[in-house]
Amino acid sequence: MGSKTPLYKQHVAAGARIVDFGGWDMPLHYGSQKEEHHAVRSNAGVFDVSHMTIVDL
Repeated sequence: MGSKTPLYKQHVAAGARIVDFGGWDMPLHYGSQKEEHHAVRSNAGVFDVSHMTIVDL
């Protein structure tokens, strides 16, 4: 098990297939990749990039 982003629980709740990506547990897809592609093209999508940096507030 790798590090988890702040959105990890939301990814799991949404049915994501989780894989290791550079030591982080990241979503690969949420079921049908074709359906996911069409949903993003016709609506909107969000990409979790919180594993890429540390933000101090």
